[in-house]
Amino acid sequence: MQLSINRESLLKAINLIAKAADKRHNMVILGNIKLQLSESELVLTASDLEVELTATLQLPAGACVQAGAVTLPAVKLKDICKSLPAQAQITITAKDKERCLLTSGKSRFTLGTLPAEDFPILGNPENITALTISRGRLLDLVHKTQFAMAIQDVRYYLTGMLFDVSAQQLTTVATDGHRLALARSVIDVDATLNMQAILPRKAVIELERLTLELSKLLGDNDNAVTLSFGREFLQVSLPFGEVDSTGRIGSELMVTFTARLIDGKFPDYRRVMPSNTDKLALMNQEKLTDVLRRVAILSNEKSRGVVLSFSGDGTVEIRANNAEQDEAIEVLQVKYQGEPIELSFNAAYIQDVLSVTQGDVQMHMSQSNASVLVNQLGDELHQYVIMPMRI
Repeated sequence: MQLSINRESLLKAINLIAKAADKRHNMVILGNIKLQLSESELVLTASDLEVELTATLQLPAGACVQAGAVTLPAVKLKDICKSLPAQAQITITAKDKERCLLTSGKSRFTLGTLPAEDFPILGNPENITALTISRGRLLDLVHKTQFAMAIQDVRYYLTGMLFDVSAQQLTTVATDGHRLALARSVIDVDATLNMQAILPRKAVIELERLTLELSKLLGDNDNAVTLSFGREFLQVSLPFGEVDSTGRIGSELMVTFTARLIDGKFPDYRRVMPSNTDKLALMNQEKLTDVLRRVAILSNEKSRGVVLSFSGDGTVEIRANNAEQDEAIEVLQVKYQGEPIELSFNAAYIQDVLSVTQGDVQMHMSQSNASVLVNQLGDELHQYVIMPMRI
């Protein structure tokens, strides 16, 4: 295999997929990127057997000197490309089955390789259910719920995000058992379509990263994204080519995201949504964020507990203390309806919700030990549930 390519084109493709490579995996080859070269295109693939990212780069005439395939260490390849001068021309030559030579100007790098035929491929989804949604709305659905996913849990289905299609809506849900985040968007599908799929945590984070990168490229322009859900996999293709004067993006660089779905049943999130709430507090997101940041300094390091005490005089007292007998108290003006109530929360749980809201936020409450529903004023498409804690 022999390839001559511009540094910027190669580095852009590598940057988009390299995070899927896993050099700590038991299969050493998964620390490599597979390069498959043909006359007209270069296909780069990185995978950890849970998430696979493929970048297909259209090549100019003469770039392919000799077709073939090779796998190269992902981190080393990326670092070498980054270190070379801007607009440098890179030549990659697979000398034999064990070595590959990279040259650029007066620089020469020899890298160890592993056989391309040994690189595992996830495959394509079967029995596809295709959903088309704008890239902006997809990013919103993922970004405003992903923080509530469990990091580690024996209930493995909680370490991912639910994609639920019903009543011509796509709903994303994440929960770790202590809090829940939900976002909805209307989509153009058949009214009878009902489908659920659980996307693993790493796949969710990679999908968010890619859609964010696409947002930077497109700016204020939006584009449609098709989510292809199969029995075992989700696949999404995203264009990362050059943007023309009309805001349209070219297809000279396509990134295909493929992720293995979690085989499990997600809990019925509708059952945990608080409904019989008789107390309502309206607070400014920015002011509450500042108060919590200050008060939480003196909270217990493990529990991060803060107490919110709502009174009928239009104030909430927010306080925290710890084992060293330190204490912080601050009073915030609010609009409050209902009997006085005192609740204790993990401060980080409230702060996470506030980080994805703005303006005024509402807290719907019933009892001190019952879950609380939080949403941005006037926004019913994003809802958050937080369980109180004992301090």
